Amino acid sequence: MALSDIIFIKGQGGLGTPLPGEDFISGIPFYTANANLPSGFSTANRIKSFGSIQDAEAAGIKSDYSDATAATATYTVTAIGTDGDTVNITINEPGGTSTNLGTYKKVAADTTVTLVATAITAIINAGTVNHGYTASSAAGVVTITAPKRFGSGLNTGTPIVVTIVGAIAGTLVQFSGGVASLQAVWHYHIKEYFRMQPSGLLFVGFFAVPVTYDFTEIQTMQVFANGKIRQIGIYKDGTTPSTGDMGLIQGVLNTLDTLHMPISWVLYTANMVSITDLTTLTDLNLLNCPKVSFLIAQDGAGLGNFLYLTSGKSITTLGATLGTIALSAVSESIGNPSRFNISDGFECDTINFANGQAVKTSTQSLLNRLDSYRYIFLIKRVGPTGAFFNNSYTAVTSTSDYAFIYRNRTIDKAIRGVYSTLILDVQSQLVLNADGTLKASTIEFFKREAEINLAQMVRDGELSAFEVLIDPNQPVLSTGTLVLTIKLVPIGIANQIIVNIGFTTQI
Repeated sequence: MALSDIIFIKGQGGLGTPLPGEDFISGIPFYTANANLPSGFSTANRIKSFGSIQDAEAAGIKSDYSDATAATATYTVTAIGTDGDTVNITINEPGGTSTNLGTYKKVAADTTVTLVATAITAIINAGTVNHGYTASSAAGVVTITAPKRFGSGLNTGTPIVVTIVGAIAGTLVQFSGGVASLQAVWHYHIKEYFRMQPSGLLFVGFFAVPVTYDFTEIQTMQVFANGKIRQIGIYKDGTTPSTGDMGLIQGVLNTLDTLHMPISWVLYTANMVSITDLTTLTDLNLLNCPKVSFLIAQDGAGLGNFLYLTSGKSITTLGATLGTIALSAVSESIGNPSRFNISDGFECDTINFANGQAVKTSTQSLLNRLDSYRYIFLIKRVGPTGAFFNNSYTAVTSTSDYAFIYRNRTIDKAIRGVYSTLILDVQSQLVLNADGTLKASTIEFFKREAEINLAQMVRDGELSAFEVLIDPNQPVLSTGTLVLTIKLVPIGIANQIIVNIGFTTQI
């Protein structure tokens, strides 16, 4: 046995120390009323960058449910019964847990409905430290207040069960008035982002809910970040999804391309609670949104599911998916099981769709349909433990060069790299031969300028190969324009692996 000692184990990732490069830099705009802004934000200060969940908490984005409104219910005692009669109150909570608030037993001293109500209240409050419910009473009416964390999850159905043995009687009014925490959902997505990419950098913005969404907040955030954001997650929890939204988002991204501030990818999510039949979802092959993906994944038994049940809105795995992209190389597919397991053994270990439907009980036909329609969701695979993305689809026809997230990220990184060197050569001199063609030295100079960052991408395994071509015969004197042609050979992705296997008499 070792000598007694004090042992220190140094943690990693708590400081959110950013990685080299900028491929991991991400953003999330949230839409909410100005009255709901976290303490570190204001109408004049809507965007901040975070390197850890602790940074977000310091800015007032917390998971303590303090911004929620507790649901309340009442039980009005109408008959005191006889000594020895009992009243038991239990709550069937979101997620299936049944919580017992205690059992009141009538005693001789409780001679009025007011005294009975007071005694029931005392029983409930004696257990508050364990179950979180509180109670108050007045004139025979017991008012039960639920923990704030349950939000609107107790407002529907009949979660309170009052079991009476004897002649005691009363009138029960079920819970109402509960309002879910917004901050808990924001905190969840930010925390999930850093769970998947502890060294990421996340820009978070809070914007007023627009009368009509146009998603210009994407450009606002990118300008604030000086063009450094590489991917953004849209959490539109107020309304049902719309493919029109995706077209508007793509339009903003096209504008940013022209401004030399490209965002390579936007992850779109919306409230899918009302969509009970997933076969009615639109075929995304019909869209022309190569930089936009539609996420329909959601946790099925962890915190994400709890927030879904207590808010009545889709939560999705937006934060974790965005963090997975931030973790991956630009040339990687997030569907690779050996690299990207989104489950930590609890969160996202049970997986649902964003309308609450379990993936496990869904038919293979539905899964195949959603996959062929190019939605991103989580699946289980035989063999490896965990939860994995079905693919890295974008909302464009499958024959497009930009049908996958990694294709867009790769070419945008190449474009940014080439731009960063060639921008310094705008209006530079072009030395010509006597016949007006470009000198070999001029061609070689510009080729080297264009190749610097592309060569690094090859070394980093983000490109297979490239070629820079410059036609010496182009009429630069008359046009004032130098044309370069760059050909890129991307990294291949094994979406399918076919194995031919059988017996033979000899090898």
